[in-house]
Order: sequence, then C-alpha cells, then structure tokens
Amino acid sequence: MKLFGIKACNSVKKAMDFLTQAGLAYEFKDIKKLDEASLELWLKQKSFSELINTAGTTAKKLGLNKDKLATLKEDELKALVLANPSLIKRPVIEKEGKIYIGKEYEQF
Repeated sequence: MKLFGIKACNSVKKAMDFLTQAGLAYEFKDIKKLDEASLELWLKQKSFSELINTAGTTAKKLGLNKDKLATLKEDELKALVLANPSLIKRPVIEKEGKIYIGKEYEQF
C-alpha cells in the first residue's frame, strides 16, 4: 500500500497513525513529487472534482473554486495538478489497485 501526502499535513498524520495502529504497512510517498503516471491511474477511478481540494490554501491562491473547476478542460486540469500537486486532497492511498482519498482509509 502506498500513502501519498505531505508529512506536515494533519490529515496525513492522522491517516499514518490510523494505519499504524491498525497494523497496516504502507510506503509513504511525497505528493509534491507526483508523476503523470500516478495521476493517470487515479483519474481512472476518481474525478478531478473528487481529487482537488478547492477549500485548500493552494486552490485559494490559484483562484480555483468548484465553479472554475467545472470550466477547465481535462488537459488543463492535469497540467494544473502536476504543477501544483498540493491541490490534491490528502492523503491519497493506493491499495490493491484501488484509490482512496481523504478519510476513506477509515474503511480499511
């Protein structure tokens, strides 16, 4: 299992604590080093509206809200996310070919 996030992020810390207490092993990956292949994999299961945290600091700095998100084309969104990976809701967990975002790990 891979956990993508930022170590200083409280949501990521909570997820790591949860997984550790549940006895689940994971490999931590810095989401700021996100590559296009991983993003493509995630987009096969989740939409940009599910992946992007429009309430986060990065989205606010970029003026990206839900309405603006809806007007952008897929290639524009990909470029935006790859240039600003902290737009993604955290953590993102890859487990057995499935993608879990945010607190979805609590169902493990």
